[in-house]
Amino acid sequence: HTDGGNSSLSATHRKPIILILDPDPNARRTLSRLLQPAGHACTGVATSAEALQRARGCDLLLLDLDPSDSQAPALLQALRQPPRPIPALFLVARPSLEGAIAALAHQAHDYLPRTTAPEVLLAHIEAALRGESLGHDYLWRRLETQYHFSHVLSRNLRAREAYVTAARVARSRAPVVISGETGTGKEYLARALHFLSDRASQPFVTLNCGALPDDLLESELFGHEKGAFTSAASAQPGLCEAADAGTLFLDEIGEMSPALQVKLLRFLNDGSFRRLGGAGERQADVRVLVATHQDLPRLVAEGRFREDLFWRLNVIRLQLPPLRERPEDLEPFSAHFLARFALELGRPSLALAPAARRHLSGHSWPGNLRELHNVLWRATLLASGDCLSPTDLQLTDLAA
Repeated sequence: HTDGGNSSLSATHRKPIILILDPDPNARRTLSRLLQPAGHACTGVATSAEALQRARGCDLLLLDLDPSDSQAPALLQALRQPPRPIPALFLVARPSLEGAIAALAHQAHDYLPRTTAPEVLLAHIEAALRGESLGHDYLWRRLETQYHFSHVLSRNLRAREAYVTAARVARSRAPVVISGETGTGKEYLARALHFLSDRASQPFVTLNCGALPDDLLESELFGHEKGAFTSAASAQPGLCEAADAGTLFLDEIGEMSPALQVKLLRFLNDGSFRRLGGAGERQADVRVLVATHQDLPRLVAEGRFREDLFWRLNVIRLQLPPLRERPEDLEPFSAHFLARFALELGRPSLALAPAARRHLSGHSWPGNLRELHNVLWRATLLASGDCLSPTDLQLTDLAA
């Protein structure tokens, strides 16, 4: 077994007991008729209060909660308590993106619509009983269809877990640090956080802290007044003001100078800032997300990054693995990039020859997804046929 909480189940080989929580008696009966032939013992309850009384004797809770049920949070919290945490799987009649996020925030094992095919539901139940997850399918499908994130929804469990955590914290104001090598998709994850938040209809503003010298970076971030520097012919608002009520994404935060870090820390603390060359205080309501390919604790130890800013930012930390550690992503990401390039060029999508697929699999991808994107873009532009060969790919070995 993989979940210590279910050790007694493995030892005795008894039927798993599934507690079905649903206010609709017909729904409870239908689910019982589906699950019992698959070897599960089922018991049904109509309210969270009843479920609280019965949960300790069960192996899994299958539920559809009424939003007005005041006992629901206490129930879900009780299920997580040792010595035997009990997985909760949501099976809902009216699925929604908001519901999926709320379920994940309560650390639900999975979230599925009632229309899920029986064989798929059974697979999710079996995985939950083993202490595994099949990946919060509903959340991924909504992200794909509503926000067009099919190109960033990894098959890799570590990368998907970063998106699950992002969904759990999206509606908070907490800063988030996204770590990962250059080109691993940190900005896409930041955009997912924004689109899953209450600020989704407001601006998402990005700034690369390593792309500008310090004085220009301060002006870009906080704005400037007329005459603040030689070329400042007029007052100009900064990105903090542009992102008011929305999200500000600061990429490569490790490149920011200590002097500017002080001003960012103040802004994070109370939302106040001053334009460069200005005397008056300004305010902006901004949720700040940051990303870095560097080791921020090491930069703190070296005195290159303020410790107080690190602790202010490091509330939630998400890590994206490099492409070389997620080979299962090569095929779907390649297919997405090739389809997108074909659409942009108004031509049929190119295919990858088997030898080209092997060639991609054998590469170390130091530039990660950005490198894969560029390799396939160049190959699409220069290919003479409708199938890409290893020669078309022109992979670069930086170690050579």
